[in-house]
Amino acid sequence: MKLRKILLGAFAAAAIGAPASAGVIFDETSGLNLEARGTAFMNGLYEGYVELSKERDWNTDFLDAEHFNHKARRAARRSSTMPDAVMDRDLSEDDQAVFTAALKRLRTAYDRGARHMAPIDSAQAQVSYDCWIEAAEGTNPATGWSSHSAWRADDVERCKADFEAAIARAEAAANLQLTGVPTKAPMAAPPQAMAAPDAFIIYFSWDSVAVDTTGKGIIDDAVATAGRLGIVDFTITGHADRSGPDSYNLDLSLRRANAVRTELIARGVKSSGISVAGRGEAEPAVATADGVREPANRRVEIILL
Repeated sequence: MKLRKILLGAFAAAAIGAPASAGVIFDETSGLNLEARGTAFMNGLYEGYVELSKERDWNTDFLDAEHFNHKARRAARRSSTMPDAVMDRDLSEDDQAVFTAALKRLRTAYDRGARHMAPIDSAQAQVSYDCWIEAAEGTNPATGWSSHSAWRADDVERCKADFEAAIARAEAAANLQLTGVPTKAPMAAPPQAMAAPDAFIIYFSWDSVAVDTTGKGIIDDAVATAGRLGIVDFTITGHADRSGPDSYNLDLSLRRANAVRTELIARGVKSSGISVAGRGEAEPAVATADGVREPANRRVEIILL
């Protein structure tokens, strides 16, 4: 990811005797051995991201291990788990175009119901896309960053081939041409598969109410799912971690919820169908001691009613 150069510098400093504070500690294992009880699609994501979290490009590639570990955790909790955004990776302009097209293809299949009709193939397509974009990162000649040398080409080709095979199966199940245009009316999904996900979850940086690129993608997914299911009512609940005073965190959680409300309205959702609440630090996703900064607790949950 784009932080890779900074983090490698920290590890290099540690290697030559820099103070221990220069090091970085990563969470690579908290998503392992969880009990996934979601839909077949969410369970498929969980299993795929667990495997990605175990992979290493080199001995210090812990940033992506943590990234995929956290994705596995979200999938196990049945929270909306989105593919990586193109702009979150360090890619050449040519690669940005390639992955933008791949991501559009994946989202088109989702919008046509592939996650319900072909849940395992859809999950494999998303995980393979993330595997592919991670393997391709770092070859941007404009930045001079070339740590992913020729030996990574095998990973790029392997993950790309896995994506192409999985997305083709998902598209076929949803009666799609490769362009995303239906060849006939989509098959009806089983009634039990039409329920909306438990929650679409947007995560925030510490002390921030800004919805980032990944969060906007999750909101897009929530709106698309609501449209497909004929849902017009949304409940938005904001949360904060325990790193500040209770009163401040309550206000912060409400401001986060209202930031998501603004994004929903910008996408055409009627304000009359949106209810907003803030819970502060009262309902953490991960229990912590007071004062702890926990990324999983800095969130907004969107529920489709």
